[in-house]
Amino acid sequence: MASKSDVVNLFKLHGLAVRGEAAKYLCELLEPLPREEHEEWVEKVIEAVQKLPINSTLISRDHIHKAAQEVGTSENDDIETLFHVVDIFKIPKFSYSVERRKFVLTSGRDSNLHGDAMDKATMFRDRYSIVYQRTCNHDLFRQPVIGSTSHTATKKFGLMKVEYLLGSSTRLEEVVVLGLLTQLVEGRHHLEDDTGAVPLSLTTTKFHTGLFTHNCMVLVEGWYEDGILHAAAIGLPPPEAPDVTRALLGNVNYFGGPGNICAKNDARLVKLEKANAGAMFVILADVWLDKIKVMDKLRTLFAGYSRFPPTAFIICGNFLSTGHGAQQAREARQAFTSLGNLLAGFPDLVTHSRFIFVPGPTDPGPSNIFPRPALPQYVTEEIRRLVPSAVFTSNPARLLYCTQEMVIFREDIVAKMCRNSVHFPSNSDDIPAYFAKTVVSQGHLAPVAPQVVPTYWPLDRCLALHPTPDLIITADKGDAFNATYNNAVVVNPGSFSKTDFSFKVYLPATRQVEDSQIADDEI
Repeated sequence: MASKSDVVNLFKLHGLAVRGEAAKYLCELLEPLPREEHEEWVEKVIEAVQKLPINSTLISRDHIHKAAQEVGTSENDDIETLFHVVDIFKIPKFSYSVERRKFVLTSGRDSNLHGDAMDKATMFRDRYSIVYQRTCNHDLFRQPVIGSTSHTATKKFGLMKVEYLLGSSTRLEEVVVLGLLTQLVEGRHHLEDDTGAVPLSLTTTKFHTGLFTHNCMVLVEGWYEDGILHAAAIGLPPPEAPDVTRALLGNVNYFGGPGNICAKNDARLVKLEKANAGAMFVILADVWLDKIKVMDKLRTLFAGYSRFPPTAFIICGNFLSTGHGAQQAREARQAFTSLGNLLAGFPDLVTHSRFIFVPGPTDPGPSNIFPRPALPQYVTEEIRRLVPSAVFTSNPARLLYCTQEMVIFREDIVAKMCRNSVHFPSNSDDIPAYFAKTVVSQGHLAPVAPQVVPTYWPLDRCLALHPTPDLIITADKGDAFNATYNNAVVVNPGSFSKTDFSFKVYLPATRQVEDSQIADDEI
């Protein structure tokens, strides 16, 4: 068995001082392992300790415990450690520190689900700070360093604050302001930032590509005169490359799930992701389990995949064709029990695939305020018994497969954003691309007014898209589509029950999306 002095000396070689009880604890962990492997395991623990977000070289027992857990997890390569369903209510909370000019981890938990007026103000301030700092970091807005002799042909833009406009008594030309597009007075638009609000004139405005809804962040270019900001052009704030955002955040786990470090920086997971070229995710939405034809199509689907089980089936609600009134919970329980009996006939799928269920707007639950919890246990307890690999999660939901970050949002958000747009695009064929650009540039799943998509103010971060994830599944009942923006794949599988029983298949190894359908002649 390795001695305490051996452990202490190995830590010293790396510039770390380990407490006596911590060294003793590590020795106890190493005792069951072969003695010749002890030094190798200590080195692995030291490497894991160095990746922890600690501010001191003095290592405690708690640090050793966290690092040992990280090392133990990294040595296990089964699907349980490569694929995780993240608890959306426990994701890390970050806020932007103006003084330190970086995002910092906020300690403490949300004490009140519904929050108060301060929580609502904080929600919008946090959204604004994310978009503002990303815009300031963009090449078009980054100001040159004082004393720098470098020259560039690219025109630089300087962002102005609303309070600067309000304090001016003269006409200001070539004004560029980032703010929240809103209506503080009915029928009159305003632009609001963290310093104030200014009336906005859209009489001669040219809109760039995107969906411009109330309560989305926009860049306004124009002139200010007589207390009014006249918008010559309005566009969406520029996105920030995910790698750049992660570099600014540091090697911390910002996405949620196991471990304390970002999965993107785990070389082992990168290697395993490339090696597992056959991984796939089957994505369905609006799966009405109370319809006989839908169940027949599902039987065909499961039979087709039974020989080559996918990594996971992502199945989004609504799970009933109608609300069923007071009997909704009982009807949903019966429907899921029927699905469990169906899946029990495909033991290979039950053993090798995960079944992820995300509730829809009309499914049983406390309310349609986001984030929504998983379906009630009463509804799902029987299918959980029949299908142990079934996972009922929240809406929105987060999945982590190796290094790939996936976000699922079951809401008719595309239709709601189109209905609430200040300016609707002339070419409706480009709506999927505009939608993808809008949500990614906003860094948020629902950049609309609170009454359109209500959220719990203290938990608004659960809808954040910062950094931009690899896959965004927006399960809207509208037409299916695929789009790509800022290295993110944005997918809408469409309604499985209301269309031609079509669905999507995502291949993480190539980041490709395949269109699939169950034809009538396949039954």
